[in-house]
Amino acid sequence: MVETAEQMRELLTEHFTMVETTRMDGVPVVNKVLSVTALGFEEFGDYRLGVMLTPWFMNLMLMPLSEDVIDQKEHEYGATMHKSLPGGRFSFIVGHEEELGPYLSCSLFSPVFEFEDQTAFEETALAVLDEVMTPAQERGEEQLDEEELADVEMRELWAGRLPEAEPVEEKEKPDDDETREPVPKKLPTLSSQMNRRDVLRGLRTPEEPPLQQKEPS
Repeated sequence: MVETAEQMRELLTEHFTMVETTRMDGVPVVNKVLSVTALGFEEFGDYRLGVMLTPWFMNLMLMPLSEDVIDQKEHEYGATMHKSLPGGRFSFIVGHEEELGPYLSCSLFSPVFEFEDQTAFEETALAVLDEVMTPAQERGEEQLDEEELADVEMRELWAGRLPEAEPVEEKEKPDDDETREPVPKKLPTLSSQMNRRDVLRGLRTPEEPPLQQKEPS
């Protein structure tokens, strides 16, 4: 029986490392610069909530504290379950592994070739986890502030997605045959793919009362 977050992280890391060297060996969706890491998995309601990182996916995961939390007669492998967290309501897929038992997973990135190193991979996961645990009324949905924009820009740099200038337009040749000067268009805005808010907006489903976090004993 897994009793602590550290034990859960160790169990998940051991399991998915085994998967990497067996089932995923030679599969082209594996990003070989990344490694298996489990982040979080503290108790939250009837589950342990965390983000599982592998070289082929980044998933938000809910690991039940006991097997009877997920009724497998009602929710078979591959079924969808909706769970409310402080940051919104999300759709999870029921999974099962012999070593792990039943669990819920919500895909954030798959595959994960946009990440060029483990640091960017883990920092993105931690940012998403923080966003998931931040109540909507505290988070707000206003535009990103300067600090957050800088954070998004840095993630874009890590992912190799610098904004590219669109083709320039030239002024029409004047009657007096002056040399034409190119008129650059405004650079496009940064891609939103690495914006944790946009990632989560795309995963949220209609609201319902959130799970209640257990008080520490």
